[in-house]
Amino acid sequence: MDMPVPWTQKQPLMLAPMQGLTNRALRAVFAQSVRPDVLFTEFVRVRPRAKHLIANSDFIEATTTAPGIPLIVQVIGSADEGVVQATKDLVARGVEHINVNMGCPFGRMTSVLAGGGMFRSPETVEPLLAELRRLVPGSLSVKTRTGIDDERKIFQVLSAFENAGIDFLAVHPRTVAQKYKGAANHDLTREIIEHTSLPVIANGDIRDEIAAARVLEQTGARGLMLGRGAIADPKLFERIRGHAPPRPSGNERMRELALHLERLLRAYGDVFHGDAQVISKLKETLAHIEDPELARWIKGMKKQKQVAALLQLLADAQEVY
Repeated sequence: MDMPVPWTQKQPLMLAPMQGLTNRALRAVFAQSVRPDVLFTEFVRVRPRAKHLIANSDFIEATTTAPGIPLIVQVIGSADEGVVQATKDLVARGVEHINVNMGCPFGRMTSVLAGGGMFRSPETVEPLLAELRRLVPGSLSVKTRTGIDDERKIFQVLSAFENAGIDFLAVHPRTVAQKYKGAANHDLTREIIEHTSLPVIANGDIRDEIAAARVLEQTGARGLMLGRGAIADPKLFERIRGHAPPRPSGNERMRELALHLERLLRAYGDVFHGDAQVISKLKETLAHIEDPELARWIKGMKKQKQVAALLQLLADAQEVY
């Protein structure tokens, strides 16, 4: 019997897993303000040579949920590096939904059979997923790029996904080698959807409600996964749903961002320790906000070294008329 997908909406909007960003503090802020239909953790690192396969901090992240919103825990690793045992450990802690990363374009994940590197040996994909399928009580899914340097490599593993019994597939139609360069090829997303019976979630270059509508129409995707676009515009979920107007400019845009960044800063203060660490986490969000007219304001925030001063800047911005 097929496992159900972890959403009830006709076209779910998901907050993408983003390393360095989608920690439990940021997830809580998004959950309270715009309620994504599905949330993802950053990937859980499997440490085969450490005393414990999974760090306690990752267990905390994997088990900190937002009421009423499914949390999918992303894992990255290969069978011979302990990802199966790590999944057992996560399930034992109460984790219900697991996603396997086949798309990480950075560092060692492309040089071993993990992340985007799994494309180097596609024959390893089905056995790994089939073993995880036997362990995971809820949904099992894959988030993937389309290959390492050949965007059509994904067609060699579609049957492996289906045979292993995963519940849905999230596709970012770039190669690992592209990282975030060039445009996401959503014509390829459409072709993938035509070649699989799996529900496909489209991801990549969805930065406003116009792009969201275009990708859904172009691809026939079951839903959308919002990443960098949602970090830059936290109301993007509501704009796509038609519950918020198009993204404003000028002072109104500053006020929107200031309110979100204040919430985020306070949430980081509850999770991380010391001004330097809290501000460092906020800067990872600021790096994705590229509004030219707000560049001076953003630069001023990046220069701050004390949370109190940064909170004052954000309070002042919310009072600008």
